[in-house]
Formats: sequence, structure tokens, C-alpha cells
Amino acid sequence: MFARQVRLARGIARFLDAHEEYELLASSEHGQYDNTHIIVIFRAKDENVNEKLVGKINGTRKMYVSGTKWEGKPACRIAVSTWKVDVERDLKLVGGVLQDAVKAQ
Repeated sequence: MFARQVRLARGIARFLDAHEEYELLASSEHGQYDNTHIIVIFRAKDENVNEKLVGKINGTRKMYVSGTKWEGKPACRIAVSTWKVDVERDLKLVGGVLQDAVKAQ
């Protein structure tokens, strides 16, 4: 169960790290995800999008992120903490939600 949670969190980290509109936070270096376990912290690079990002993601009711701060700016925190993790299925769902959340208004 924990291994699936870690694989999902690392998959989300890879998605965010490769996405031009997101910034992966609390990571070692680009392309390295060994220190990612079940928590992923990120934000949108666009400050206007970032201000409303938590609400946009949670408003989908498909997934939940908690709001936090990183270096004084708003950020999002994903905690992968369910025994029901299906890495492939859930990565598609999360990727879709995150992609839609940064689309132009």
C-alpha cells in the first residue's frame, strides 16, 4: 500500500516538474524524486492563477489539496494517503485536474 502511495506521489511530482505552468517545491533537484514520499508541494508559476489554485482544484470535487505557504507565497499540498491508490488511474485523474486548473480563464 505505501509503495503505491509513493509511486503516485512521485508520478505527480514528475508531472508537475515537467509542466511549464507549475513549480514543484520541496524537491531535491530537477528530475530527482527520491525524497518524495506521500507529500507533494507545488504552485502555479502565474501569481494570479496561484492565488485561486486551491479553490479551483478542490472545486472539481475530484481531488483535494490543502493550502499552505512556501517562502511567503500561496502553495498547494497533496497528501497521498488512501489505501485505494491505483497509480495509473489516479495519475490520469490528478493530471487532468491540474491541467484544467491552469487553463486560461
